[in-house]
Amino acid sequence: MVAHVLSLKLRLLANGFKRSIGQLIGVIIGGLYALGMIVMLTLAVWFTAGEIPFQADIFTLIGSAVVLAWAIVPPLLTGVDLTLEPSRFVHFGIPEKTLGPALVLAGFISIPAALTIVGLIGASLMWRLDAAALTLALVAAIATAVMAILLCQYLVIMATALRAKRRFRELTFVLLFVVLVGLGPILSSVFSAALSLGDWVSPIAAVLGYTPLGAFAAVPGAFAAGLYGQMAIHLLLGVIYLGGLYLLLARATAKATVTPPPEQRAATAKGLGFFKLLPATPTGAVAARALTYWLKDPRYAIGVLIVPMLPLLFWFTGNQTGSYAMMYVLGPMIGILMGFSISADISYDNTAFALHALTGISGRADRAGRALSCLLVAIIPVLAAAILPGLITGSFWRIPGDLGLSLAALFIALGVSSVASARYTYSVPLPGDNPMKTPPGNGLRVALTQILTMLVMGLLLIPVLIPYVIGWVQQSQSLGFITLGAGLVLGVLLLLGGIALGGKWYEKRTPELMQAVMLNK
Repeated sequence: MVAHVLSLKLRLLANGFKRSIGQLIGVIIGGLYALGMIVMLTLAVWFTAGEIPFQADIFTLIGSAVVLAWAIVPPLLTGVDLTLEPSRFVHFGIPEKTLGPALVLAGFISIPAALTIVGLIGASLMWRLDAAALTLALVAAIATAVMAILLCQYLVIMATALRAKRRFRELTFVLLFVVLVGLGPILSSVFSAALSLGDWVSPIAAVLGYTPLGAFAAVPGAFAAGLYGQMAIHLLLGVIYLGGLYLLLARATAKATVTPPPEQRAATAKGLGFFKLLPATPTGAVAARALTYWLKDPRYAIGVLIVPMLPLLFWFTGNQTGSYAMMYVLGPMIGILMGFSISADISYDNTAFALHALTGISGRADRAGRALSCLLVAIIPVLAAAILPGLITGSFWRIPGDLGLSLAALFIALGVSSVASARYTYSVPLPGDNPMKTPPGNGLRVALTQILTMLVMGLLLIPVLIPYVIGWVQQSQSLGFITLGAGLVLGVLLLLGGIALGGKWYEKRTPELMQAVMLNK
């Protein structure tokens, strides 16, 4: 049975590569990138050979970081491959003593697991000058990888009930998005802190060596330093941690095979919500429904989360470089990104688009309602981002130009998105899925569509950019007011034109749109 489950996992992995050429190319590129990072890590630690105390600390920290990453990222943020999750075997009557080890071993058949093992083996080459220490390091690398993957499997099973709850999924999405957007500043801060806290590296590594994170990784360092008693303690602790973790995982796996999946209770709607606040017209109804999505759908939350993240990123960059000039383009950037966020609104609807198609709502009302909902969400952040930098710095002459460019960017982006979402659909994360999930099959098409949409927005913004740039160079408030007027006129015209053209495409392609969103393509 164990061999059968492992064979099944291998076939599933192979079939995943055969699903589409684009997905296979993406996996190859990602794998090569990861291998390149592993090679760089190996080269970095290669030159530490002979510096035993430093090697011991670094190897312990690397092992601890790997285990910690496996404990946090897959269970809470990205998820893991659940094609062989325990609940899928509940109908087969497989003995727990057989199924548990089979599923544990199947967890090692994945690209991340293979890369983890290769990376830890590469890091262990820092002990190459001592054959015995190198042997122990290789064993410790494998044991650390096993610890990381078992811990991940256990936490994934324990988090299954939490992941079934929408609020938990939304919270983890927010955390993942914040980490991804702020990855540069976070890494910069970590490196700066590491340089300033160099004296703390050894104490931290020493503590980690007695925890499940770094027990095995601390073994070769203690051996190379001649601390055989300490080495035995680290080894014993590692074995105890690993054995206890396996027992916990086996118990959780056995329980998962007899426990039904958690059910979510449907929430009871109270009142009419936005439908009470907006006019009882087709446009108002569409806008009210779209505003509900903006409030409750994590896929739309990306556009909202950008609003507080961009000022923080620009402030951090300015704090590092001494120039805060990027703060003045905050308004246009928020306008473009918020307007772009509805460029896939019909694709996001999925089967709910049938409500629009079957009620026979006009294309103009559909396009106008969706644009209005985004405008209501975005207008205050865009105005604040356009006005506040000039007020704070005392550069009042900038405010009219910043305001004109920001409003033009928002209106133009809404107009272009109103056309793009009615003309082009593509695969998006389904309702309830992780918003960061990438559906397989048409990654190149998605990328090209989004790039062209953004390019058109930029080209249409050029007539407003010309007086804005000249006014910035000359520090002319008069040109700023010209930019404001041009931005309002051009932006409103293109928004209305986009709604009209998008409405025509909508009415012409309603059956095709319905078919596309039903198939999510």
